[in-house]
Amino acid sequence: MLLPTTAAFAQHADRAKIPAVLHGVNYNSDGKLSVTDNHKTYVDILKKDKYTLSNMIGTATGNDVGILVEIPIPGFKGSVTYGPLQETDRYPTVAFQGTADMEDGKALLDIKNLFVKGEDFYRLQDKDKVVMGYRVMNETGKTIYEGRVAYSGNGPYKVVPTIIEGPMVNELNAQGCVVSFETQLPVKASITVDGKVFSDKEALTHHEILLNGLKPASNYSYMIAYADRQDSHSFRTAPAAGSRKPFTFAYTGASRAATGGGEREFGGVNYQASRAIMALANQRNAAFLTVMGDFTTGGNPSTDGHLLEYTNFKRAFEPFWSKMPVYTGFGNHELSKSMLIGEDKKDNRHIEAFPYQTSSGEAAFAQAFVHPKNGPQSEDGASYDPNPAEMDFPPYLENVYYFTYDNAAFIVMNSDYWLSKEPSSTSGNCDGYMMDQQVKWLAETVGKMEKDASIDHIFVFHHSSVFPNGDHLMNAMWWKGENTSRAWVAGKPLSKGIIERRDEILDILVNKGKKFVGFISGDEHNYSLLSVSDQTSRYAEGYQGPKIKLNRSFYCLNNGAGGSTPYGALSSPWSKDFKYFAGPPVAGFITIEGKNVTLNAINAETLDTVCTQIKLR
Repeated sequence: MLLPTTAAFAQHADRAKIPAVLHGVNYNSDGKLSVTDNHKTYVDILKKDKYTLSNMIGTATGNDVGILVEIPIPGFKGSVTYGPLQETDRYPTVAFQGTADMEDGKALLDIKNLFVKGEDFYRLQDKDKVVMGYRVMNETGKTIYEGRVAYSGNGPYKVVPTIIEGPMVNELNAQGCVVSFETQLPVKASITVDGKVFSDKEALTHHEILLNGLKPASNYSYMIAYADRQDSHSFRTAPAAGSRKPFTFAYTGASRAATGGGEREFGGVNYQASRAIMALANQRNAAFLTVMGDFTTGGNPSTDGHLLEYTNFKRAFEPFWSKMPVYTGFGNHELSKSMLIGEDKKDNRHIEAFPYQTSSGEAAFAQAFVHPKNGPQSEDGASYDPNPAEMDFPPYLENVYYFTYDNAAFIVMNSDYWLSKEPSSTSGNCDGYMMDQQVKWLAETVGKMEKDASIDHIFVFHHSSVFPNGDHLMNAMWWKGENTSRAWVAGKPLSKGIIERRDEILDILVNKGKKFVGFISGDEHNYSLLSVSDQTSRYAEGYQGPKIKLNRSFYCLNNGAGGSTPYGALSSPWSKDFKYFAGPPVAGFITIEGKNVTLNAINAETLDTVCTQIKLR
């Protein structure tokens, strides 16, 4: 993730060029985006994010009493709760002890008078260097942001460089990983592991440091050094490819904010459920966790707004992410929206914010997360690309990718790419539809894995359900069973509808290969398992389009029970075949032992069993 700059978030600054892939979108006489559809006009309301990461990070200044935290939001009233980060704990968390009023965006974190005698449990008065965690809350008590500040001295207090996000282990492999973190000031950092030193090339605030040359399936301690601080953590490398040793991975999705207040509604995230799921995954020794979309409220008009919510999401997982990687997928709430409103304020259109390379949801996602860069470039170059000389589509960088672990391959797709509310009137994509270049890449990647002797199992991850069970029966890869929904480019519909495209993907994975186990999705806000075979009803009554036969069975594993408000089961041709239907919060666990694959699921709040020892293979 790169910390935001003011220039990066200008919405349609200087009338950004309208991408050639759109149609019916223009600038009106006021310089606002406008769409006319069925004799109705919709105009961009130029929506702004109320809170952003750049203004919430703000500034911190030491004085004789403590730390003055300031955020550049004139008139902001609220409160700040704060306390020391327990740095030496195996899983560092903040012990919140003090509360300060915030007036006009300013709050004094009193250290000298709060942490005394019996209140000084962590002996801060005896320490020269401390990291303080703090939460900014608005007047109603909703948490907007959780930050970090480090200081030295015992009055006066001096703010010093510190890690304000992370560290996080990413792209884990048998030889090492990429460790990422953020510092509030530019520093040149280094990481020492097993006697080897890996360093930044220059002073930065965003750090991605590759650790390599390590041994497979081995435990390592690593020490991050920057300025005059040192932070110690540990991780375990992945096993060698094809070693076929038992391992477990965890999966969830849709952890965006719910009702109920407190940590259930924490700056766009259900922090409580997210941390419980991550803690449970860690307790069960999962090799990694996947979170498939809608992990923040999202739909932000700016990258800076997305980054604030993504920071809160990562903070929920942070105590464990320094040891265990988290792989994320793109959902419909990760979209960056330009919202256009008609005369009837309830009647609206929305399109993906552009320029796509800097302002799209896909671009924000790539800034926030560190994933393999092995996916397709974009939909540019497809047969329907109206402008082959330029990049006109949003990027797939780090939102479509694959990784391997031991004898399994994990392919992450984007089923919510370039979304538009009404593709036929603006061009754009519909929920659940994967466009040609992405499907071509999927076929090539699966073909490569089918030939790889070290790979026995393939899992495909994406947000939208292939066979939905609730509210998303009206979209996802079903759209009420009608084949009309599809992407439009430059005013022309793609040749294949949603059902044909779904079947094309099934043909690639099921009929043309033997290693595919199942889809793992996160859009329906519940947990469920569906076994699909050629006997499963897969088409709407009276469907006249082409149908395919399936030569073997596979699974659809949905876990959108990451903490969002639950969705109930609704009727569909396959609804009678769902098993283990449960509401949030649920952590799913898949254990791979050589050729065998087993499923378990647990409620992360009550620790009750959802399903146990279900043999998938």
